[in-house]
Amino acid sequence: MLSLSCVTALDPIDEVCSRTRNPSLCSGTLRSDPRSATATITRLGYLAIDLAFSHAATTTTKINTLLGRAKDPGLKNSLRYCQVEYVSYAKLACRKAFIFLNQRDYSGSNTQGFELSEVGSICERKLVAGPSYLRQLTIDNWKTELFGDIIVVVSALLKNG
Repeated sequence: MLSLSCVTALDPIDEVCSRTRNPSLCSGTLRSDPRSATATITRLGYLAIDLAFSHAATTTTKINTLLGRAKDPGLKNSLRYCQVEYVSYAKLACRKAFIFLNQRDYSGSNTQGFELSEVGSICERKLVAGPSYLRQLTIDNWKTELFGDIIVVVSALLKNG
C-alpha cells in the first residue's frame, strides 16, 4: 500500500505576516514591493529593513514639514521628539538590524526590530493629544511599528530554525 502525503509550506509572507500585530497591513506592504515575490524568510528580513530605512527618511521629511508649520510650543516639542526618534533611533535600529541579520545574530536583530517598533509607538503616544492634522502621521507610525514587528518575527523564525 502506497501512502502519499502532501505537505504544503506557507508562503513566506503569510508565515511572517500572520505573526505580526497587523497581518493585512504587513502582507499588503510586503507584497507591494516586487522583491518580495520570490523572497525567503531571510530576504524578507532584509527587505523589511530596507523599507523601514526608506520609510524613516520619508517620515522624517514629513515631520520636518509639520514642524515648520507648527505654532504651538507643546506641539513643536512633540514633533521634535518624534524627529529625534526617527532620525536617530529608527535609522540606527535599521543599520544594526542589518548587521545582526547578516551575522546571523538573530537575538541582536530581534532587539533592533523591537527598538524600531518602539519608535513608532512612542511617537504616536506623543502626538495623540495633538491637533487632528497630525493624524496623518498615525499610518507612518503604524508602518514603523509594523517593520519592527516583521524584523522581530523574521529573527524568531530564523533563530528557531
